Formats: sequence, C-alpha cells, structure tokens
Amino acid sequence: DAGYGEKFIFTPAEDDDEEMQLKMDDEVKVAPWNTTRAYIQAMKGKCLLQLTGPADPTGCGEGFSYVRVPNKPTQSKEEQESQPKRTVTGTDADLRRLSLNNAKALLRKFGVPEEEIKKLSRWEVIDVVRTLSTEKAKAGEEGMDKFSRGNRFSIAEHQERYKEECQRIFDLQNRVLSSAEVLSTDEGESSEEESDEDIEEMGKNIENMLANKKTSSQVTFYFYQ
Repeated sequence: DAGYGEKFIFTPAEDDDEEMQLKMDDEVKVAPWNTTRAYIQAMKGKCLLQLTGPADPTGCGEGFSYVRVPNKPTQSKEEQESQPKRTVTGTDADLRRLSLNNAKALLRKFGVPEEEIKKLSRWEVIDVVRTLSTEKAKAGEEGMDKFSRGNRFSIAEHQERYKEECQRIFDLQNRVLSSAEVLSTDEGESSEEESDEDIEEMGKNIENMLANKKTSSQVTFYFYQ
C-alpha cells in the first residue's frame, strides 16, 4: 500500500530521528513524499542519500536512490560487536582509565621532554597520548592503533567517496539517456517472432488450398477459424 498504513502515515518531524527511518520498510522509503523529503534534506546538507537501493527507478543501478542516510559513516551491529574495545599498550584499560603515571610514561616513551610533561594537566597528558599515538598509527607503527583515534576513514573521506559515487551514477545515467541504441526485451522479440511465424504458416496453407482448387468458401472458412 506504499505506506498508507496507520503506523507510517506521516514521517517523523525530527530531522535526526534515524531509529524510525530504519524501521520503515522499503515500500514506504520509496514513496514520493519520502524521496522528495530526503532529496530536499540532502540539498540542505542535513543528510546524505543512499544512491543505490530500492528507490532507484531504473532498478539496475543507472539512477539515484533518494533514501536518506546519516552524514557520518556508520558501522553495522556486527562490526561494532566484533570490534575490540580500544586499549592502551595491550592492557584492558581505555584512555579514560589510564593512570597519570602510566600516561606520563607513555609520553616519555614517545620522546616528550620531562619539563614539558610537568607542565601538563592530567587531561592534557591524556590528550597528548591520544594525539601522538594517532600520528604513529598513521605512520604505520605496530601497536599504536590500539589507542589511536580515527582507525576508520574520516568524515571528510566519507563525503569525498559519496561525491565520487554521485558523479559515477550521473555519468552512467547520462550515457544511457543519450544512447541511440534501441533496446528491446526478450519477451517482446519472442512475441513478434511467433506472430510472424503464424502469418507465414497461414499464407502457406491458403496457397496450398488454392493450388488444390479449393472453393472460396473453404478458404474463407479456414481463414476465420
């Protein structure tokens, strides 16, 4: 019923109500009022579009699927469950539970001068640990990714990939729409072939009747059978 059920007559008023968006089935998501709303919100920078999916009118990846998705990259439930808790130097403690002495020891290991360490408050020490470990993780040092920030690609990279995918679909759609190739379905071709065969067979039968000197009434009777 394209979402006419009582539960989904109206979409949520809040722009960030992602939970309700996930509960909506595909039939409701592709309804015109939802795809229009998703497109308008995307143009305002409030969300991104799914691009490929059930709302693609071509059904084969040659159009855009105007279904709303969050701006930020997200992890599936399975990925979140399989991802180990971020730890520090192989222990079970995360950065918030890292003691000040251990954090200072890490800074010394990273080569931070003792006089600089003494000037830092506890949370400044923790912040420097996070910053330095992130830099070292990006440089490819083993073990640093356990307590670094940004293991997954950043929002900026996510946005860039999104723009590239939009351009790819647009270029593909443009090529398809500008193509002069005549497309036909197998079903249509099969139907035309069967029709041509029937006419050809009927013509042969009439010729045989005439050759055998059948009467005109017999020919007419056969033709209208």
